Amino acid sequence: MNIIELDLAQNQQEISRLLEEHSRRMDSSIPPYQREVLSLAAYENGIFVGGITGELVWNILNVHLLAVDPGYRGHGLGKTLLEELEHRASQCGCKVSELTTMSWQAPHFYQKQGYEIFGEIKDCPNEGQTKYYLQKQLKPGSPS
Repeated sequence: MNIIELDLAQNQQEISRLLEEHSRRMDSSIPPYQREVLSLAAYENGIFVGGITGELVWNILNVHLLAVDPGYRGHGLGKTLLEELEHRASQCGCKVSELTTMSWQAPHFYQKQGYEIFGEIKDCPNEGQTKYYLQKQLKPGSPS
């Protein structure tokens, strides 16, 4: 047996195939493992001022990245980007959103947006810092 590095896209395709086969054997009602990527950006006068990315899998929105230029923070842009991503996900049938954030990043911002902490890893990556896992139930939307 050889263990090698493999192109990410090819490796994900092969892993997904194995997971699909396993899921079908375990429970035929489990939907296919299909990922849809969402990527939204905010521009002001042609300049990038913020963005958000996420992925839809099995009616779950996984929020990956959210950032707003420091000059635009505190004016609702992060909230607007997150709400738009959640809205689009709910339109696709997503029922819940999940994400991770670090203690020095934005746990309080996400809690203000209705996210609840359901797990944490303390002293990560350094002593006194925490990685948080958050989730939020999404409002039902009409599938497009």
